[in-house]
Amino acid sequence: MKVCDVVLNSVWYDPRVRKQIAEYLRQDVDVTVVGMKCPRYDEEKIALVPCKTIIAEIDSSFDGKQKGVIRKLKRESLKTKAVRDAIVAEKPDVIHANDLNALIPAYEAAKKLSCVLIYDSHEINVENFTGQRKAVFARYMRYKEANLVKKVDKMVCVSNAAAEYFKEEYNIEKPMVVTNCSLKSEQYISEIKNPGFEVLNHGQFYEGRGYDIMAEAIPLLKDYPEVKLAVRGFGKLEESLRARVNELQGENFIFYPKVLVQELIPEASKSMVGVAITEAICLNFKLSVSNKLFEYASAGLPVIMSDIPEHRYLNDKYQFGIIIPENTPEAFAEAVIKLYTDKQFYDKCAENAKKLSDEVNWENEFSKLIHFERECCRGK
Repeated sequence: MKVCDVVLNSVWYDPRVRKQIAEYLRQDVDVTVVGMKCPRYDEEKIALVPCKTIIAEIDSSFDGKQKGVIRKLKRESLKTKAVRDAIVAEKPDVIHANDLNALIPAYEAAKKLSCVLIYDSHEINVENFTGQRKAVFARYMRYKEANLVKKVDKMVCVSNAAAEYFKEEYNIEKPMVVTNCSLKSEQYISEIKNPGFEVLNHGQFYEGRGYDIMAEAIPLLKDYPEVKLAVRGFGKLEESLRARVNELQGENFIFYPKVLVQELIPEASKSMVGVAITEAICLNFKLSVSNKLFEYASAGLPVIMSDIPEHRYLNDKYQFGIIIPENTPEAFAEAVIKLYTDKQFYDKCAENAKKLSDEVNWENEFSKLIHFERECCRGK
């Protein structure tokens, strides 16, 4: 089976695509990745991709942000043709299109080649076009998605909540769920822990990720000096977060520097609890699942989670942490205290986190899709 894995960026910057490539190769699938040259294009990064890689390009005069509807449409047309032609030249048995922008050229190539077409939607794509100026484009993209999802061999998405959304929105068969979990090979449980009872939130410091809630919980945890609140990463909120922690005299609040992706889980395993709070500020956030949730599980950590559908679905099944009823410092502090003071409950959650990681890992999840693709190829 020969697969073209298609993404409309410079490949390296999409961790889901990198995991796809790794699993295709592990299962002896002949995979070529087709990407699109973007502003972050880096030849050194591309050289790290462990399979044949094709980076499509367009006339540089149309690259970057375009002014005027005609030039923008021309740019999209050129991108579609460049990617479509790159796929067709490879003559794959399966085209795996990552997100809606990749599906458009992938569909044209699949129609020409009469091959299997997979649509892997990493998010609710039409939600990305907000504001009055983008309203027309959003309606157009929704029309394209509604039309194309009925023509693919299989649609894939990242959560059960998103799968139900697509099923109802487009009146289609429920998409296959391949959740954005960690690789089983990345599982790492350290016997060495950082001092105290450390509660960690790692990732980029953006709004709606629980960092402000952790800071505001500092005075609520003052009677528990062993409890440490820790963050690891970087982002635009760092300066204001540090200022607020200083105002609240958060001596037990720790800022760790960012680490390489491959170090994230080993470093997390030195903490005691992981934090995966997502504010449902849009449909994408509401229907998604936090990648960090699986990273914490791979590190053997119980997790404090926000109450969004996929978090509830997973915790109802595995009982690996606490879902807070509302995203407030009070609810967060109560969850921390419960895990800190109830060792039996903590140990059970930690045991179940490992069970989640053993069962819901990338190797198991993506194998379902590879099996489907092989069955489709046999039927062609």
